[in-house]
Amino acid sequence: MTDHETPADQHFGADPNVPDHEHTRAITRRGFLGGSLAIGAAIAVGGLAEDGLTAQSANAATASTVPSVPLPTTIVPEQLRLAFGANPATEVTVSFSAPGTVPLPAPTLAYSKHPITRENRGTIVKLPKPTPLNAKSVRTGPAATSFTDGTSGFTTYNYHVPLKDLEPGTSYYYEVSNGAEQASVAGASFTTAREGRFPYRFTSFGDLGTPDGDLSASGQSLTAEASDTSYYTVGAIEKPGDGGPAPLFHLLNGDLCYANLAPGTAPAVWRDFGVNVARSAAHRPWMPALGNHEIELGATARDGSKSTTAFWNGPYGHGHYLSRFVLPDNGVVNYDRNHLQGNFYAFQVGTVYFISLDADDVTYQGNQISETATNTYDSGLTIPAGTVNSSYEYTGTLVAGSNDALVPGGRTPNKQTLWLEEELRRARSDESVDLVVVFMHQCPLSANTAGNGTDLGIRKTWLPLFDEYEVDLVLSGHEHVFERSFPVRGYDHGEYGTVTTAFTEGRNDYAVGDAFNTRRPAVVKNATATVDGKHVVDTSRGTVYYILGGGGALSTYGYTTDPATGIRQANIWSTINGRDAVEDATWSDTVDSGDAHGYAVFDVDPGRRHGETTITVKWFQLPTVAEGAAPAFDPTPYSSVTYGRSEGWGRGPGRRA
Repeated sequence: MTDHETPADQHFGADPNVPDHEHTRAITRRGFLGGSLAIGAAIAVGGLAEDGLTAQSANAATASTVPSVPLPTTIVPEQLRLAFGANPATEVTVSFSAPGTVPLPAPTLAYSKHPITRENRGTIVKLPKPTPLNAKSVRTGPAATSFTDGTSGFTTYNYHVPLKDLEPGTSYYYEVSNGAEQASVAGASFTTAREGRFPYRFTSFGDLGTPDGDLSASGQSLTAEASDTSYYTVGAIEKPGDGGPAPLFHLLNGDLCYANLAPGTAPAVWRDFGVNVARSAAHRPWMPALGNHEIELGATARDGSKSTTAFWNGPYGHGHYLSRFVLPDNGVVNYDRNHLQGNFYAFQVGTVYFISLDADDVTYQGNQISETATNTYDSGLTIPAGTVNSSYEYTGTLVAGSNDALVPGGRTPNKQTLWLEEELRRARSDESVDLVVVFMHQCPLSANTAGNGTDLGIRKTWLPLFDEYEVDLVLSGHEHVFERSFPVRGYDHGEYGTVTTAFTEGRNDYAVGDAFNTRRPAVVKNATATVDGKHVVDTSRGTVYYILGGGGALSTYGYTTDPATGIRQANIWSTINGRDAVEDATWSDTVDSGDAHGYAVFDVDPGRRHGETTITVKWFQLPTVAEGAAPAFDPTPYSSVTYGRSEGWGRGPGRRA
């Protein structure tokens, strides 16, 4: 190793698309271990007081029916990952993990503007002793967070160092150590965002999953969504298909690893995820959004407190997620007194304001996790058949408002939606912000009939705000496809949906074939302009929605058309847990050509003055990679569109109720 080469260059500096055989174990591949788990299979439970539906009937002496995959007992630090703090120009959080169930002896982090060497030890931060995940407090300083998985009983250890007062636009080197007598280290480098107006690149996809057994840290394919495609999409972030630079940061639009598909095995699934993404996340912040597959079964009440009658895996089922990520604090305290740090958050890079949302809070689609048969796990926990957990309205209630909208109301108004409106108002009142990008998991506009479909809950709750504050781009995953909408603003007043399954909404009964108001987004015609000399789609006139769910999980590609009109149709989640209607998706512009995996590259050009920022969005296809096969990267983007605004907020002609 030269004086200018850190251990990070050894661990992470190789070609990200070449398998690291150090992580490939000679273990027989095993299939998905999920017991009788079902997702979205039963009626949802709303409100804030619900912890679960059934009682625990287990004891530690009961034989396990769903065995766990063991974790290592080694103490080499791994799974390096970065996240922005509140100010990406001066704050970056470095996180890493112990491989398994043994905490690191005396972990430290060293960082410097120069490579870490024997001569340059850098600034050294010592980590405290591990403490259990506690949502009743905010993590602002160095933290060692432990979390005990409710089904396996395994305790894992994650370490976080929020670095502050960094210099903008500056590269830093860092190295983490386990602090053992014969220390093991790992490290990498990162670059902070610049201040003010500057060009940069970011990337995005959702629904990543974990590699198959030939490329995973466990040597196994641990969930039904495991695919080697997820290995190569991570590598593509480091070497984008257009030959351009790696991004400043990456947005991960929910469904990170599908650990909830394998209760009892969740810790091993999260480790496979962490080792895989570290090939990129060690070098640049990966900023996630919560998805429905981050809701896991376990042994706590919904607020994360101990319980013998409820089956959440830490706060809101997010114990693994929250223990692994320290994200910008939103300042919101829930009605159960939990701080909601990391559940949703915002940050600004240059002239673009980014907002991450947890759509599980407002979706009509059953985002719950459930058991269809009684299962006993290695921890001794038995989860009875019929157990259902739902996150709907977990930050407060929604009530009917004007224009077919849902708004925060009642005794416990929805806190996330109140926070969202305040963030949008703040962004649009800030002269340094030109564009607003929202990213979340579920889809308010999806014509993917082979997948999940369009969610009316999101349409009613958040699209009125996106319209009011003229959000420019909305990114999601959920469907394992690529899709792009036309610019839309407001909705088509009237009943443009058709009922496919009879249901009752309030006092209204709907029969099959009845017309139904799906609040179909209204397409804005002729929404083009010239901004800073570029021909752009004008997002001051209408918001554009992207589905970027091709990160690696199994493709859900499949579309149908209305035989009468020839227009793509969308399935609509029209009531809570009811996908009961269809509509002509007049708003659907472009879908993928088939195998729908890939990644999106966003190039931000701030222009010369306020209001001239443009974003060029390119989607690169990556056909599914079978286990042991080689990837076929396409250097030509399947889709490339540039966006900008011809008018400031509130002055554009496209605002519609």
